[in-house]
Amino acid sequence: MSVVPMKLLTIAGPLERFDDVVRACVIDQEFHPEQAITLLKSVKGLRPLEPENPYRALLHRSVEVADEAGIPLAYAPFDPDTQSEQLSAYFDGLSQRVSQLSARREELEHKADEIHGTKERLQNLRGLNVSLDELMGMDYARFRYGYLPRETYDSFRETFNDEEDLFFVPTMVGSRRVYGVYFTTKDAHHKVDSLLNSLHFHRIRLEDPPHGTVDTAIAQLEAQASETRAALAQLEEQANALREQEREKILSAYSCLRWHSECCDLRRYACRSRGTFYLTGWVPAADLPEIEGKLAGFPNLSCVADTADDVHHVKPPTKLKNSFLGRVFQPFLEMYGLPAYNEKDPSLFMALTYCLFFGIMFGDLGQGLCLALIGLVLSRWKRMWLGGIITCCGLSGALFGCVYGSVFGFEELLPGFKIMEETTFAGLGVVSNVLLLLVMSICLGVFMLLLVMVINILNGIRQKNYEKILFGPNGVAGIVFYAGLLFAAVATLAFGVNLFVPAYVLPVLILPLVLMLLREPLSHLLAGDPDWKRFSPGEVLGTGVFELFETLLSYLTNTLSFMRVGAYAITHVGLMLVVHMLAELAGGVGGPVGILILVLGNAFVMGFEGLLVGIQVLRLEFYELFGRFYDDGGIPFTPKKIDYATRIN
Repeated sequence: MSVVPMKLLTIAGPLERFDDVVRACVIDQEFHPEQAITLLKSVKGLRPLEPENPYRALLHRSVEVADEAGIPLAYAPFDPDTQSEQLSAYFDGLSQRVSQLSARREELEHKADEIHGTKERLQNLRGLNVSLDELMGMDYARFRYGYLPRETYDSFRETFNDEEDLFFVPTMVGSRRVYGVYFTTKDAHHKVDSLLNSLHFHRIRLEDPPHGTVDTAIAQLEAQASETRAALAQLEEQANALREQEREKILSAYSCLRWHSECCDLRRYACRSRGTFYLTGWVPAADLPEIEGKLAGFPNLSCVADTADDVHHVKPPTKLKNSFLGRVFQPFLEMYGLPAYNEKDPSLFMALTYCLFFGIMFGDLGQGLCLALIGLVLSRWKRMWLGGIITCCGLSGALFGCVYGSVFGFEELLPGFKIMEETTFAGLGVVSNVLLLLVMSICLGVFMLLLVMVINILNGIRQKNYEKILFGPNGVAGIVFYAGLLFAAVATLAFGVNLFVPAYVLPVLILPLVLMLLREPLSHLLAGDPDWKRFSPGEVLGTGVFELFETLLSYLTNTLSFMRVGAYAITHVGLMLVVHMLAELAGGVGGPVGILILVLGNAFVMGFEGLLVGIQVLRLEFYELFGRFYDDGGIPFTPKKIDYATRIN
């Protein structure tokens, strides 16, 4: 619900203690490093620290060995004093063992593929009860095995029988192919081969052919395949045993190297003078005492912590501290952009308004509870961040379903505000609930727009931005004009009191427009900028008039855009009326067909309209509301905490 306050910590100390300080006080701490040489421009003689990382090559080696062994990366306890030479020798020996197992596996898999291929080629020779040794060893005849298309075989069968130098024997006749062998003489085999090739005969070659009959050869191949599978299974057991035996040691070595490598990478942010190192970074104000306590254990260290408001040459990072509801909707906020450090965090605001708008537009007790259940399943079992949002929206829809008295489209089960009915008001008579809902949607839009303008003013106060506070279209001038215009319109149309008179129009409507037109020079004047006079009247008026027209148009369009809140609520009721009408035409809601139509119709409306409403609410948030008070552009707070399961670049 808020942005965590930050302080810029600058550490300076003896150059030889840099690695010790980083390992004890910076790595895996709440420390977001910045480029020290850029921030410490007032210190002369600074130069970058040598970014040498002697652990990176060996770290990549450890990752490769873990991949070869099939071990996913994770943290394991390690001794930080372990020498690189020991780890290198260990990886050399382990890599050799893993490579031997991999080579043996590839050899067996290749052999299994060859056996399978030979067996497949022999399957279509089962109709030939002749020894393969005799076929392959003929001196004066030639033997060919293959297949040709069925239509070719049917068309040229007589040609095969009439050809003196050809004897074709089909072994398997299928619907698309005919497998078979043909024999020819040694002298005529070139002519016969050319003839068969012209008939699209595809020859199957038997490399290293087996011995005996086809059935005997297939039996031998099956025995060899069984032996190969057993050898592969035994090899897999050896690999699993090696994996379990070496898992902790591999991960411990990897974790040690990853830790040392990440510590060395912090050299990229540090700088040095002759014998002193400098390291700067952002630390949450609440975590600063803990880090300062660790730094106090090192002699000859200098630590300076500046508040973010005192640092003007670098942008502080943003770390959000949210409630549960704010954390659920934070992914939606990050789609738009993180808030800047000196900006209010709108996560909770977005969560509350999103649920409110969704509930009004999708008010149904039964469908809302079903959506909440689906979201709970996606969140708990599928670990999807969208599941939490769907759950909250479903509960909101169920709550407004109680307001509307709607349960799976049944309007008569519960009392409530029936959208398709009418309401009688004293002094107004009978008013359609559809019209009332649309008017209430516009009123909701007016309230929300005024609210975000107030939030914009609060952001301007934090940022000391006078344009945001006073003169902008979403500042005091904008609120006075927008609220004053609406108040005058309602007073004139509803109560007959004409406020469009000079005494009201000049201070409430004209003056705010003039201030908005001159907002740039006026804001610079209040900020004490001596160059406020550089704005020429032509420049201010030339661009200001068009911007003012766009501002006036946005007031109108943003207000009317909230009519979609009521429109989708009306659409929801209309769709469910159609579903119930179809169920009645199919034999009534109590019949089996009617029940089926009700179930399918509710599922369709819940999915289709739920998706549309979710998109439309997101549009209201991003375009109508966020655009009036939210600048985003925040830098995420990324401390140097090591995620050992994440692969390195």
